[in-house]
Amino acid sequence: MAISKTDKIFWLRAGLGAIAGVACDLFFGTDFESGVLLAVVIYLASYYLVRRVWGPQFKPDELTKMYTAGIGSFVLLFIFMYIFLFTVGLHYLNL
Repeated sequence: MAISKTDKIFWLRAGLGAIAGVACDLFFGTDFESGVLLAVVIYLASYYLVRRVWGPQFKPDELTKMYTAGIGSFVLLFIFMYIFLFTVGLHYLNL
């Protein structure tokens, strides 16, 4: 069974959301504005990556799927990882 394009995009963005949460905790700690800005930059980078890799395969009426697939999982995994790691206290290891 082949994985569809939208499933690949979903899992890419879900993984990037978790990675963004970890990166924001490691790099910024309590500077939440910079952390959210980094997450937005990572999501926009994933948009351009998806547009370049899978964009030509989408029909014109399916372009909104390319833009919105995985946005909820990206945001929720980013928030979960950022808050979880902050709560556990792993940001103190950067000292």
